[in-house]
Formats: sequence, C-alpha cells, structure tokens
Amino acid sequence: MAAKILIVDDNPNVLRLLNISLGKSPAGYEIIEAENGEVAYELANKEKPDLIISDIMMPQMDGIELCWMIRENSDIPIVPFIFLTSFEDPETEIRGFRAGADEYLNKPIDRKELLRRVEDLLNRNKNLKKMEDSTEKQKGFSGDLNDLSIVELVQMLNLNKKSGILHIKSDDQGEIYLKDGQLHAVTAGAKKGEEAMYHLVSKTKGTFSFEATDVSIDSNIQNSTMNVLMEACRIMDETRHIEGE
Repeated sequence: MAAKILIVDDNPNVLRLLNISLGKSPAGYEIIEAENGEVAYELANKEKPDLIISDIMMPQMDGIELCWMIRENSDIPIVPFIFLTSFEDPETEIRGFRAGADEYLNKPIDRKELLRRVEDLLNRNKNLKKMEDSTEKQKGFSGDLNDLSIVELVQMLNLNKKSGILHIKSDDQGEIYLKDGQLHAVTAGAKKGEEAMYHLVSKTKGTFSFEATDVSIDSNIQNSTMNVLMEACRIMDETRHIEGE
C-alpha cells in the first residue's frame, strides 16, 4: 500500500507543486491537501497520514501549532513532520523543533531533496513502528544504530511516555533512563547527565536495546527533555556531516 502524505499550505501554487513533485515519485504516494492548520489537524486524525509536510506561516492555525497539536493531542503522535520555510530564522526553527518537527526544507523546493527526505523519514518511521509494536508486546526491543539513531529512539519513547532503560553498546557503552518518556538519567563510563547523553548521540555504529522497567536511579538531567534532544540533534547532525565529508 502506498504511503499517504498530508501537505499543508495556504498557497495553492505551493500545494500544486508539492502534489506534482510527490505524485511523480515511483513510490506512488497518496496525497491529501489542506489549506491551513485547522483543516490539516482534522484530516490528520481522520486519514492517519504516514507523513505531514506543512508551511509554517498560515492563517487560523500556523504550522508550529499544528505540529504541537499532532504531537500532543492526535491519534498519530509519532508521524514524521516536515516544515517548509522561505526564510532563515533560527528562532522559528528552534520553535519548530520544540514543537516536534523532524526536518526543515527551504523554499523554493528542490524536488530531489524533497523526495529523498520523504523516503528517509518514511523508512525511519516504519522501523519506529516495529519498535513500538515490539515494546507493547514484549516490553522491550533491540536493534542497530545504523537503522535508528539514539535521538530517534528517545523521541519515540518520549512521545509514547515509556519508562525503562535504553542500553547502548558501541565503542563505548551507556544507559539512558526514562520515566514516563522524560529523560531521567544518562551514564556513559565516567560521564553522567547531559554530558553522557551528548557523548552517546555521536555514536552511529553499534547496537541498542530497551528494557521496559521501573527506574529508581537518582536523576542527573538538569535541562528539559526537549532542550536536551534539540542539542543532541545538533550534535548528531554535525557528526553525520563530518562522516559524510
């Protein structure tokens, strides 16, 4: 079955361009359109899209509020979410990531880049859903860091409000403790807290396993889970850039 993609923009020309670009993909995506955030939110809960692409600046409900509503109040809280933006504004980008965005794409849209990002996020989400199903059935899961990053795993556990220990085995070993989806403590050798978290997220090779259990260790995380994840995303992006050079 082809993936279903919800595209959201108050500019009909942008909607048409996105529809054409995605529609010509060999994957044969099913496209749903919405002209603002309010309509998009209703469609998202009704149609259960596999991915959402949204403009930021829109009337009635903007893209950032839409993303927040999807993450906090919808039936599809872990759906991949891409923002479209026509300007570079670090503050807006930070607000978007805090709302739960996965990616940003700049206008004018590069079709090849759009299709690449969409395919990557859809594949990632398939892996996350497998992990989520495994967690519900077996109270745990395991896998390879080549398939899912530590940030993506923590985001999934955060959205699903899971408690337990995420064990990381790479050239270093570490443990990430979560309570009701919130980062509670992180250890990696002699490193603890945020320092340990930022050390671990740079690891792209190795394995992970999640153990659903009550957490009794003392907390060593000072910042909010979202702020730690945002900094972890920055570090992870830098690591990927260096490895790609």
